Amino acid sequence: MPTLTRLGQLTDLNPAWLKFNRGIERETLRATPTGDIAQTAHPAGLGSALTHSSITTDYSESLLEFITGIHDQPEGALAELGLLHRFALTQLNGEQLWPASMPTRLPAETEIPIAQYGSSHIGRLKTIYRHGLWHRYGRIMQTIAGVHYNWSMPGDFWADWAQRSGWDGPLQAFINREYFSLIRGFRRHSWLLLYLFGASPAADRSFLPQGSSCLEPLGDDTLFGPYATSLRMSDLGYSNSAQSSLYVCFNSLETYAETLSEAIHTPYPRYEAIGTKVNGEYRQLSTAILQIENEYYSDLRPKRVAHSGEKPIHALNERGVEYIEVRCLDVDPFTPYGIDVERMRFVDLFLFWCLVQDNGLIQRDDCFRLRENNQRVAAAGRDPKLELVFNGQAVGLREQGQRVLDSLATMAVELDALAPGSGYAAAVEAQRSKILNADLTPSARFLEQIRAAGSYRQASMALAEQHALCRKDDPSDQAGFASLNEAAKTSLAAQQRMEAESDDDFDGFLSRYLRQ
Repeated sequence: MPTLTRLGQLTDLNPAWLKFNRGIERETLRATPTGDIAQTAHPAGLGSALTHSSITTDYSESLLEFITGIHDQPEGALAELGLLHRFALTQLNGEQLWPASMPTRLPAETEIPIAQYGSSHIGRLKTIYRHGLWHRYGRIMQTIAGVHYNWSMPGDFWADWAQRSGWDGPLQAFINREYFSLIRGFRRHSWLLLYLFGASPAADRSFLPQGSSCLEPLGDDTLFGPYATSLRMSDLGYSNSAQSSLYVCFNSLETYAETLSEAIHTPYPRYEAIGTKVNGEYRQLSTAILQIENEYYSDLRPKRVAHSGEKPIHALNERGVEYIEVRCLDVDPFTPYGIDVERMRFVDLFLFWCLVQDNGLIQRDDCFRLRENNQRVAAAGRDPKLELVFNGQAVGLREQGQRVLDSLATMAVELDALAPGSGYAAAVEAQRSKILNADLTPSARFLEQIRAAGSYRQASMALAEQHALCRKDDPSDQAGFASLNEAAKTSLAAQQRMEAESDDDFDGFLSRYLRQ
């Protein structure tokens, strides 16, 4: 029988709808051949981290971020991502691209380099924001890498979907409503992605110099969680205790903007003690709970491309949701580019499945319970006795995982029939074995390699060398390299223009920016 969604049967779908739009943002640390974080500046041959559209940095000067354009097929996104990796290697002067989410061996915290973006107003804002993260959370946490997956439905889908829904209001309002419904479905089920794709069960001891009561030692250099899937998404990583009591409501664009804006404008005593501008130097952008929206780390964000100097929440309020950004995916240490086509197909299916479900509103208390489910899976997802809580009832992870995969499998068969060659059913079945056997998860496989190598650093260095061999450029790259060389030069010139056009009133610029 065809899968029944809240709007009818999938047999009525237009196959053109299944050409989902997706783009990838892959983070990776630059590392020395000895497995230490690189201390060098962002390579000039990669262009300006401020203005380049495809190659930038995240928190650290050493944390590269590769950003693809939007593609309607996963193979196209992966091809562009691969080109960016291969081009970057031509500019790194012997440095490696770290293959895992948890960082390389780290120096003393104050020696972890913070990203620099030049002297323009926007450049200074970006660097000061990162200084604020340092003073609030420390620099170590900000060296973690992930894969962000940007996803949207094709434009023609929305008008038809609105008509089927009986919607007669503004189309963008309908799009906003539907994306927030998708987000609610995602938040109820994102624990499954942490289990299936979590790949950070261990870390170099330098990441936790004081040790951790939750982790066990492996030799002298490594700490690990025996059943962990994603330390990156645990309380030891991005989902840190500093934001554990922060409530942001994803029931609608209005509630999301309201609760997020409240956090951006509410002073926080501990951050007030840090100060904003001390002895003429900025320590952070503000003393609020959040400096800006991006400081709130969630597993999924509604997004709209912002204009230069425009705050993300202002862009959303003015023009509505354009796409969603999945942020809970670890870097896949076993693939040269941190993600592969099979994983993309599964995430595409998962997001579409979330979109067409009947996703009721999430009450405040339930929001924190869902976060607790994710924390349990991140810290101990491979524990055969692990239970999660759904609607007040404790259910085994594997039992619930089978139910979700069964529903996804039914939808996958129908989507494959609508768009032959899509491979959705195969993508689901590839994940089912992980539910049946936790030893097949990326976290378990990586931990096995770490044990064999003797440390997290040694295992990661070996993978980095393997991937470097896979990324050797070939003659077909030359046209792409030429284009990226030109983009690098253009971005450097653009940064110089921005710096020349910035006046001396940064205080006024920052005040106007924060008031948006």
